[in-house]
Amino acid sequence: MGKRLINKRDVTKQHFWNNVKVVPYLYILPNMILFLTFMIIPLFMSAYYSLTKWGGMGKPKFIGLENYVKLFKNDVFLISLLNTLKLTVATVPMLMALALFFAIFLNQKLKFRGFFRSAIYMPAVVSMVSAGMVFVWMFNSQIGLINFLLKSVGLPVIDWLNDPKYAMIMIIVGTLWIRTGYNMVIYIAGLQGISPEYYEAATVDGAGKWQQFRYITMPLLTSSHLFIFITCVIYSFRSFDLIYVMTKGGPLNSTKTLVVYIYDAAFQKNQYGSASAAGIVLFFILLIFTIIRFKMQKER
Repeated sequence: MGKRLINKRDVTKQHFWNNVKVVPYLYILPNMILFLTFMIIPLFMSAYYSLTKWGGMGKPKFIGLENYVKLFKNDVFLISLLNTLKLTVATVPMLMALALFFAIFLNQKLKFRGFFRSAIYMPAVVSMVSAGMVFVWMFNSQIGLINFLLKSVGLPVIDWLNDPKYAMIMIIVGTLWIRTGYNMVIYIAGLQGISPEYYEAATVDGAGKWQQFRYITMPLLTSSHLFIFITCVIYSFRSFDLIYVMTKGGPLNSTKTLVVYIYDAAFQKNQYGSASAAGIVLFFILLIFTIIRFKMQKER
């Protein structure tokens, strides 16, 4: 009886191990280790530091939710949050509209179509720092190309990057230049997934170009619209490189976004507790948009 029970256990254990596929997990193990090391552990550490007062040296002092309370009473943080929202509201619709326009135009049979596609997409692969330096030179108040053109036609020069009225506009222009090409490629992929039979049937029924665009193209690009919208929102909330190179959040905090605020609080002022609290707030904002994205994609 005992031998039979032992054998039954051995068979069950052997059956379990035969059904466990270890090899696929070994393939993803290095990536999971990196993800755990550089994403999950720092996230939990940030959550802990957000509940402490810590300047980077010594032992953190636990203060509970005090950092969060101070954060939402901090005028600079609120300005940073408002600037991030402004950047998002200004860039997302224009990015989608420009990308869709170029995608429809360059999805047709045109001469040098590949060249124009590459030219529009090229900024997406350029380093943010390099792009920022180019814009700093172009909009320089003394030797910038834009002011040189303004002088040549008798118009007054503008201190683009040091005037609060224009600095955010320059950030928006830079964002549009960098992100339009990537979104265009997504739209082109969506357009090429639409069967020509729909347009042929619509033409037979007497539908014009506008009606085809409104009732065929736009509805069948819903997945592309959703993907581009969510990714553009997330990109806007994470904006840092271009802004820091061009304006460092100035002048007068007019271009300071949440990520720039976090950087300044942590590495300029050594307020790691406050910076961690702001980082957790940003994390939950992005988490909400990510959940919305996956939920909508699942429904579609």
